[in-house]
Amino acid sequence: MKVLTKDISNDYYDASIPSALTVAQGELFRLETPSILTHREKFPETTVPVTGPVRIEGARPGSTLKVEIVELKLTAGEGAIAVIPGKGAFGDSVTKPMYKVVKYDDKFAYFNDTIKVPLRPMVGKVSVAPVGEAINCHATGEYGGNMDITDITEGTSVYLPVFVEGALLSCGDIHAAMGDGESCFSSIESEGSMTLRCTVIDMKLTHPMVATARELMTVGHGQTIEEAYKIALNKMAELISEKLDVDFIDATMLISIAGDVRINQIVNNVAVGARVAIPLSLLPSGLP
Repeated sequence: MKVLTKDISNDYYDASIPSALTVAQGELFRLETPSILTHREKFPETTVPVTGPVRIEGARPGSTLKVEIVELKLTAGEGAIAVIPGKGAFGDSVTKPMYKVVKYDDKFAYFNDTIKVPLRPMVGKVSVAPVGEAINCHATGEYGGNMDITDITEGTSVYLPVFVEGALLSCGDIHAAMGDGESCFSSIESEGSMTLRCTVIDMKLTHPMVATARELMTVGHGQTIEEAYKIALNKMAELISEKLDVDFIDATMLISIAGDVRINQIVNNVAVGARVAIPLSLLPSGLP
């Protein structure tokens, strides 16, 4: 299996960065990812970079890239939760940058001697390269990026619109556990690895989608949560209208009775994110 190690990483989603790996469609490959603690001496100036980019054979602008997370592993035995003044929902109350090291085993993260939290490994950043100028990997947008969706975990598929030849996939920001919103600025940031499989789908997509074994999610971003959830809601209404052959208004009614609006993250200065989830059972034909 082809592997990219955690040192082959970048701070940007950038079509001008040469691909570090090329894989065929359907080929399994592994990305190893760093965390805050990998370069702790640079905190708080450092970001959590992404590993890549990976060129996917056959990915063309206008197509859709399906990224399957076949396996997700935490590899360090510890992670860090960070706070920075002015960042996150509690930024006004934070007086200095700091991080807390949290140990974990195969079941729990140990916040302190008396508090433990079940592990919920997930991937924060899954992105293709955008067209034009480089974008910091903390950002989120139509290309994916720092979506911070707790459902992006082992067994999940992420669908991304392709903007450049080869897609140029980059991933990182593995968390041992995270709550929706990632409110304080970070969650348990840990080194880890993910085994992926990519397929190019002949499907027109303008924004990311996420599919688990039970749910399908449309994803939105914006300067405010309202902007983000409106994009996600409209994309879901368009999808339901197309898949179920109902008009747009009926689609909105279905969302109102069967869909959930959820916050992804509220900590990025660049953009916040939201998603809308519906049961896959509503879509008889499913997704490719």
